[in-house]
Amino acid sequence: MTALTRRSLFALLVLAGLVFATPQFAAEGTDVIGTVTKIQKTVYAMQDALPRKLEEGSDVQLGDVISTGKGARIQIVLNDDTEVTLGERTHFVMLEFIMDNSENNAVMRLLEGAFKVTSGKLMQVADASMVVETNTATIGIRGTTFWGGSLDGKFEVALLGGKGVYVENKAGRVDLTTIGDGTRIDSADDTPTEPISWPQQKVNRAVATVTFE
Repeated sequence: MTALTRRSLFALLVLAGLVFATPQFAAEGTDVIGTVTKIQKTVYAMQDALPRKLEEGSDVQLGDVISTGKGARIQIVLNDDTEVTLGERTHFVMLEFIMDNSENNAVMRLLEGAFKVTSGKLMQVADASMVVETNTATIGIRGTTFWGGSLDGKFEVALLGGKGVYVENKAGRVDLTTIGDGTRIDSADDTPTEPISWPQQKVNRAVATVTFE
């Protein structure tokens, strides 16, 4: 095992220990909630303290801590056709995915890095909920495409398409409803900044973090 691989697996073990919530299983009695549709370079998933290397066509399971290496990208399509794309050096976990007649709910968590989400059928259901938790805020999805990650050392969120998202923490909340608008969240104790239209150059820099070569 190379030094790089050892470091990657150690990071996965540490990050797996940070996920305290107990995942709730998907409908129809299965914990497979998606499939890897595209991959670039090295990506691992950690489940029950056991790492496995992901490839195109690999199943993604509820509770997987997904970790991308340097220069890596991964696109995952969930069972409702939601697309999740992760950039390099990103650590991400699906905590909950329920889609049935009585409850429709998805909870994801970004531990580190950059990601893009395009919501699928789940958010076409009335009263459904889909959120991404981060260290500084929770992002609520309303049938949309959006990006989240660090730019210039600060965590930011930008609306790329669709109806909008809200960004909320204990200090306050903002709504992004205009395509191209973004907000910065300095910490969990700071209110997200008011929405502001991003220059196209900044939008391009954000999207580049999750773009495949």
